[in-house]
Amino acid sequence: MSLTAVELVNNIRRFSLPKVYPVSTIWPAQRRSAVMIVLFVGNGGELRVVLTKRSRKLNNFSGHVSLPGGKADDEHETECQIARRESFEEIGLPYDEELNKQGLKLEYLNMLPCYLSRTFLSVRPVVYFLQNIKSPSEQIKDLKLLLNPGETSSIFSIPLLDLIHNDQSKIKHEYLSKTIHTYHWGHLKWPLKHFYYPTINSKEVSWLNEVQDLSSDEEDLIDDMHEHNNGKDIKDLWGLTAQMIYDLANIATNQLDQNYIGNENLIYGLTQFGGQMNDRKRSNWESGMIINERGKHFEQVLPKHIFKNIVTEFKL
Repeated sequence: MSLTAVELVNNIRRFSLPKVYPVSTIWPAQRRSAVMIVLFVGNGGELRVVLTKRSRKLNNFSGHVSLPGGKADDEHETECQIARRESFEEIGLPYDEELNKQGLKLEYLNMLPCYLSRTFLSVRPVVYFLQNIKSPSEQIKDLKLLLNPGETSSIFSIPLLDLIHNDQSKIKHEYLSKTIHTYHWGHLKWPLKHFYYPTINSKEVSWLNEVQDLSSDEEDLIDDMHEHNNGKDIKDLWGLTAQMIYDLANIATNQLDQNYIGNENLIYGLTQFGGQMNDRKRSNWESGMIINERGKHFEQVLPKHIFKNIVTEFKL
């Protein structure tokens, strides 16, 4: 039996993981980052996720599909403050007072564990539910958003449950194709998921379709993925963003098949035993890892027993 959007939201709200480590050791002051997972009810009653495509003008992860978010301005800024500030700066998502004037509210639901980015940031996903004040289970009719051309080129949404879609399901997924495999980084095998979505989606909500797409201003034509999708212009949801949404979908459906998600044990090992992630400037080891330099791996900075436990978590 499929779950309603409200039931999925309630499951996310109830989710909790044991808090094993002090926050300062898994979300270190100089490497704090947060992303905002905005959920809302779609045209068919499904729960959807807001995604963006990063501007080609950015230095890091330019052109990538992502969640609104970024680095902390200072060590006192909380996860929620970072997520809200960045979502306002990147996509013009209004703050509470303006949302309330439009009959809308943004309800905080939960936070996921911290994830390690390829650039050695500790990324905390913060989950919100965008809804009508009077009728949370109904569709939002209108919301004005404005993209920041220096950071975001386009905005779209996907069903939350797409990433755990079962081929036997009666509900058709919206992605055109997907690939799931592993890649090697630092002598660990990391899950790598790609979901390829059409640029023009008939199931998209009207208020997102009305947001001006800035991709053409950047000549943002996806060419390296055309061969995988018969020449169709697509958006590639992959990497850390895909993993976060995948984990959240399993939480929402009570199908989390492991006790551990995120990378908090690895981050803790790096900060407390590896001498990493405590300064704003990247260490020589981190810089080498970022570019996947030959000979760089996690065992160089982690004690053997710590690395052994992490390998077990990665199910190798």
